[in-house]
Amino acid sequence: MMLSNSLGLQAKAKKSIYIKNWDDLSFLNALDNEPVLILGAGTNVILGEYFDGTVIEVQIQDIKSTNDHVSVGAGLDWSDLIEHCLKNQLYGLENLTHIPGKVGAAPVQNIGAYGVEISSFIHSIECFNLQTKQLEILQNNQCLFSYRQSIFQSKNYIILRVNFSFSESFEPNLSYPALNNFLCNKSINKSALTPRLLSDLIKEIRNSKLPDPALVPNVGSVFKNPIVNLDNLDHDFLIDHRWDQGNGYYKLSAAKLIELIKSELTIPKTLNFYENHSLVLINNGGATFNEVTGFLNQIQTKILEKFKIKLEIEPEIIPS
Repeated sequence: MMLSNSLGLQAKAKKSIYIKNWDDLSFLNALDNEPVLILGAGTNVILGEYFDGTVIEVQIQDIKSTNDHVSVGAGLDWSDLIEHCLKNQLYGLENLTHIPGKVGAAPVQNIGAYGVEISSFIHSIECFNLQTKQLEILQNNQCLFSYRQSIFQSKNYIILRVNFSFSESFEPNLSYPALNNFLCNKSINKSALTPRLLSDLIKEIRNSKLPDPALVPNVGSVFKNPIVNLDNLDHDFLIDHRWDQGNGYYKLSAAKLIELIKSELTIPKTLNFYENHSLVLINNGGATFNEVTGFLNQIQTKILEKFKIKLEIEPEIIPS
């Protein structure tokens, strides 16, 4: 079977299982020890040409609401959850508007944008443990959430439902400098913000920086912003492109680091950086897994040699 992925790489798999309801979990008991790939919309993966195992796709897409608690099927499009929250006065996710992918993928990378992380709103997660072959409910503190990290990266769990707890009062998070600057440039009075307006503004910001993967093949940011101790660097280093994390640690702009070494890179003809954002790699057409991973490794090597900073690749790499 062909595997859908937003980077537009040609990829196939040996077998597939679709989970549409709890009864379909019985198919998982026959997996034994063969390789398994849990795939949503394919917006955060770099796929090799052939996966010699079983691809599992969760297609549960319902939403169950009780006051401020919302239980969501992992197969629902993230944009549909955002719209549901806006229509039902459930607040908190506005800054995460227009992130591509499925709800079930959101906890895996603990998605975040403009000062907000999804883990802040997750109450618990219903999942299937591939090791014990049992259904489990993991509470928030059992998910080991941190910056772009969670327990689900261990590959031991298939996320079936995500249970959220939202605020019933709108308190916009405007802590992110780029968001504040955007509001100022637009002459928007912060006291006049509504959830819908904030969501629309976030979408406008993202559209100005990030290409729609449906039109321009990409996987969003290809590197995580590194967190470093400035004791090891010049204290003026990236002074306008860093964010204080406390205790002497700073988050640095991976995009700015790439811009500083871009002229030294050998870029394959099939790839390029998106014109509005140096963290976004686009497939011009015909790019291969080896070209993509080789180019990412080249960037990592240059930055490590020049700045002694190790960049971590954000999308998951699935080799053949």
